[in-house]
Amino acid sequence: MNAEKESLRREMRDAGKLSALTGASSLVHLLRAWPVWEEALTVCAFCALPGEPDVLDPWPLDKQIALPRIEGDELLFRWVSSREGLVAGRFGVLEPGPEALPAGCDFDLILVPGVAFDRSGGRLGRGRGYYDRFLSRASGVVAGVCFDEQLIGKVPLDPHDIRMDVILTPSEIFPVARKNRM
Repeated sequence: MNAEKESLRREMRDAGKLSALTGASSLVHLLRAWPVWEEALTVCAFCALPGEPDVLDPWPLDKQIALPRIEGDELLFRWVSSREGLVAGRFGVLEPGPEALPAGCDFDLILVPGVAFDRSGGRLGRGRGYYDRFLSRASGVVAGVCFDEQLIGKVPLDPHDIRMDVILTPSEIFPVARKNRM
């Protein structure tokens, strides 16, 4: 299965699908009008890498936002109130500093990035398993966030891979028929 996943990651990169994507502003507009977002008080989000929509632009002032920080082999979330004070972490991803307060694992909404998603809630990450380990112990509505071009027919899944509850793209938000766990 790992070879199939690596092949798909390469295919997505080689096709330029992770570098020249557009539609972040329409995705943010759709996200912010979504009732689940409107009702959420605590949101687990991410700092966008190239090929990922920036769900925090503009910064949501009406939410408690937790961002990931890699600590050892785990993805731990910490509360942040703005982009100020974020530091470059492992892999060059902006993350909260170690002084930011831990946020735990219980959120109203968990926004998850990925390389590719499918309509059954399958997600292909970057290959280190950080989000799957986190999601296995987290609670909240789990929403995969991607550009339309990252939505593919079928993502190969291993038994430990966690399915999304919802997929958000710039053109639609759709619930997944299967619940969060495989």
